[in-house]
Amino acid sequence: MKVYPSRLSDEEKQELLKRIWDKDATLWSDDAETQEKIRNRLGWLDCVQAMQKVTDDITGFADETRKSGIEEVILLGMGGSSLAPLVFSKVFPCAEGYPSLTVLDTTDPKVVEDTIESIEKDKTMFIVSSKSGTTVEPNALFNFFYEHMANSVENPGSHFLAITDSGTPLEKLAREKGFRKIFINASDIGGRYSVLSYFGLVPAALMGIDIKNLLENAAAMQEKCAPGSDLASNPAFQLAEFLGECVALNRDKLTLMADPGIKPVTLWIEQLVAESTGKNTVGFIPIVGETTGIPSFYGSERTFIYMRLKDTPEEASLDTFTRELREAEFPTYLIELNDIYDFGGLFFMWELATALVCYFEGINPFDEPDVIIAKKKTVEVLERYKKDGKMPVNFWVDPQSKITFRPSKILAASMKGLTRTLRDMFLVLPTWGYVGFLPYLPYDPELDELILEMRHLVRQERGCATVMGYGPRYLHSSGQAYKGGPISAGFIIFTRKRNKDYPEIPGFGVSFWHLQFAQAVGDFEALESINRRVVHVHLPSDYMLGMKSFTKVLSRAARLQ
Repeated sequence: MKVYPSRLSDEEKQELLKRIWDKDATLWSDDAETQEKIRNRLGWLDCVQAMQKVTDDITGFADETRKSGIEEVILLGMGGSSLAPLVFSKVFPCAEGYPSLTVLDTTDPKVVEDTIESIEKDKTMFIVSSKSGTTVEPNALFNFFYEHMANSVENPGSHFLAITDSGTPLEKLAREKGFRKIFINASDIGGRYSVLSYFGLVPAALMGIDIKNLLENAAAMQEKCAPGSDLASNPAFQLAEFLGECVALNRDKLTLMADPGIKPVTLWIEQLVAESTGKNTVGFIPIVGETTGIPSFYGSERTFIYMRLKDTPEEASLDTFTRELREAEFPTYLIELNDIYDFGGLFFMWELATALVCYFEGINPFDEPDVIIAKKKTVEVLERYKKDGKMPVNFWVDPQSKITFRPSKILAASMKGLTRTLRDMFLVLPTWGYVGFLPYLPYDPELDELILEMRHLVRQERGCATVMGYGPRYLHSSGQAYKGGPISAGFIIFTRKRNKDYPEIPGFGVSFWHLQFAQAVGDFEALESINRRVVHVHLPSDYMLGMKSFTKVLSRAARLQ
């Protein structure tokens, strides 16, 4: 049942906070079995205090690692285990003498190959990070890098550490292989709520971040948000009330903006909000990385959050844009940070606010029921490939652009070429819908800019919001909302042809190219199975050349009526 926060009395709000602090699972479900699962996902509420007791152990290990000559740390993970470390690696400077941190959360063969060719193996350590220990991407990455290390260093296990829950296959593997260290996380913390646990703090400490400062900041935020606190100055409840009222009014395109130095935090928030709220055809669609525009180009479904870092120069800030949004009567919320160590409090505030919003919406924030669809489809695609020796995909060739593609069944009936297919997708897409650009391609700044131009074009010509996510990263992040959230959407998935034969991943029987391609096909089939409009564009091996050709087709299609 939907609850409007503005209709709650102060006493009811305080009671709600108390029930959350008491870990009352009945807030989010009436089903006894589901309630039990929720209770096993509420450890984030008190993990700050638990982690404060072990900071010396973590920092001691970080010091030992630094002194041992390790100069680079590479984290192998996906979703909840990788996005917080990604934020730390992009926002915080690496302390002098500490190793750099690189987050590898992709199955792209070029990125993986470039990584192994660029490292000094005897000075590199890998973190295998997975709550369940069964996630396909970190397992494949581990098998690949462990084999390379075994052929290059005397004791390969000493170049790996694991972060996982107790009793997982990863814990067993780490003990068998003699990993340098195993950090066992509390099992009652879900992946996207794990930033202030070992999953976030160990990678942060390894690059010399002051995790005690982060935790002290988080603890201070907890105190401000606890039951009995002044509601008017309770940051999490204020944010939750704002979001709760906006989503109740169908302002479900949550546009996340941040000052240049802290922009990567929007990727972490995107996962937290999308996976928690995007279910039962409701919830938020986080909009990350859009260019700013004239307020009149935005639809009435927009909600804006601006995270401002103190001392950001006026010319680099979004102050003027935010004022223009408010003058145009868009709901706009400002979060101010004194410095980057305020991230400790920011993380907890968003976690609590998201859990509150899900209560208002009548949604369980601690599951991700639609993520499994793409995973199962990927397995099916790989099984068909291993049986038949070819990928089970039939593409069409656009007679004009010569681009290889295929539309989902809901678009195929009127198929007369790629331009017409895209045009048909746009024609049925309302202005309150959104378009998703989903490249299964290498992380590439030039590609980022090109897709940003496409997003700008679509917003200007069709008036709808746009999202962008690299595959397979988005499968563990916003993919839940794309399948379970608001249904007015169209998606464009990009893959590319191989430019060579890649070696098999040890123990997998396929290469990273095959795995990544199967993940793209699996998500295409998952989206198609629930009647989403989706186009799979298969580019040449020179994917940038292919994307530039596609841009011209998209431009024509977006302008057709």
